[in-house]
Amino acid sequence: MCRNVPTVALLLLPLAADGAGPAWTASTRWSAVQTAKSGPARAIGAYNGGCVQGAVALPPDGPGFEVMHLGRHRYFGHPELIGFVRRLAIAASEDHLPMLLVGDLAQPRGGPTPTDHGSHQSGLDVDIAYARPAQMLWQPLPASEREGLELPPVVDLETEKLNAAWTPMVAQLIELAASDPAVERIFVNPVIKRALCAQQKPGAHWLAKLRPWWGHHDHFHVRLKCPAGSAECRPQPPVTDDDGCDLSLAWWFTDDAHAEAVKRRQAPHRLAGALVPARCRDILR
Repeated sequence: MCRNVPTVALLLLPLAADGAGPAWTASTRWSAVQTAKSGPARAIGAYNGGCVQGAVALPPDGPGFEVMHLGRHRYFGHPELIGFVRRLAIAASEDHLPMLLVGDLAQPRGGPTPTDHGSHQSGLDVDIAYARPAQMLWQPLPASEREGLELPPVVDLETEKLNAAWTPMVAQLIELAASDPAVERIFVNPVIKRALCAQQKPGAHWLAKLRPWWGHHDHFHVRLKCPAGSAECRPQPPVTDDDGCDLSLAWWFTDDAHAEAVKRRQAPHRLAGALVPARCRDILR
């Protein structure tokens, strides 16, 4: 990852005159920038093709939370996202849940990342661990130990069943997160969605926000709604009124879904399919 490219060098690279183009959406240009863009907070573009102005850094730790993988420099977000993480951490603490382990948010100015994510670009996405390592369930983790931390999965991907790391506390944490009115969607492993559908009364509104997606066996991915003051933020279609515990969930356990999972695991990491909006040229400078 290139982290020491001078700002002048970034400016000399060509920009699309009338819009975005692949020549300047290279993820290394975004990961090289170490500071947020000053100005009013704005989430710009799509979750998988955008940027953020006025991002705020989430501290390495705070009341009820600890941030992992600080060396990745992906702990920035729109102030609404930072506020959500803090609210969730306090709510979890008040419910006597373990301290949150927070994964990636966004880069200082958003944009595509070199690895791992197609989204997390507009400062409105955050990854949160389902659980902490058993030996450190109630103890804080030094920042050095969080750097290369491997999270305990709560799903056995081979058997498609929950494992011993899944506890009622995990379900409680997911419900807390999904009940926040700022949340648009939460991506979880299909096994988790199925388990929660079986445990909850039909029609629970928070359950509708849980969307099954590949992976997500050791963390859940929270996505916020476009915040006020971000007219250029591109929202997703709102979730439907039903709880999502229907045939659309059953598909995730079919042969077609399994074949698609294999293809996705074998595919190399690619930059986001959506191009970064032209407006983001000013954010990158």
